[in-house]
Amino acid sequence: MLKFGKRITFRPLIISLAFGIAFGMFGNELANPSIGFITGVFFFLLILLGYYWGTSKTLFNYWEVNQDTVNYRDNDNASNRLLMLIFPTFLNLKTFSKKDIQSVSINGNFNLKQMPFALIYNAGLGMFSGAISMTNNQVSLSVTLKNGQKIKLDISRDIIYNKKETIEKLNQFLDGLDSDVTINNYSHGSNNVRLSF
Repeated sequence: MLKFGKRITFRPLIISLAFGIAFGMFGNELANPSIGFITGVFFFLLILLGYYWGTSKTLFNYWEVNQDTVNYRDNDNASNRLLMLIFPTFLNLKTFSKKDIQSVSINGNFNLKQMPFALIYNAGLGMFSGAISMTNNQVSLSVTLKNGQKIKLDISRDIIYNKKETIEKLNQFLDGLDSDVTINNYSHGSNNVRLSF
């Protein structure tokens, strides 16, 4: 089984709650319980919806390839992403057969862009450095099924953390498709993925 991306866990919810509680207690000490409650809810929603909900398409894009099927998490729907953050185990992976694939296109560039050194780097920015790198280096597969459905399978996280292994897994996946599947931006049968951006 080939695995790509990262599974969603309770971590976003726990981090959002921790920030909400910490700032809520601070607001309570500074003013009163009402201000503390409002401050806590504000920071909880800011982290959960402002950061995690907006970046969940890139951060939590888990998909896996079995011998005959591809299982993926549908992150395109905004309500699915919200449910995924609150109830990480609630949404099941969707599945399609490898035999149903009509074409695959590789979108993006495998030449990684580095974060500028002029950017002031501190512990606060360090928390977001992975998300910043993934946003600057978007790489995905656009899969078109024979019924016309289009599915985006993101590999940005894998490229950032282990480019060589990701290319090997990607080659293994693409080489395992039927010979009548159209593959764009790929040198079939080689260990070199060629992209045009």
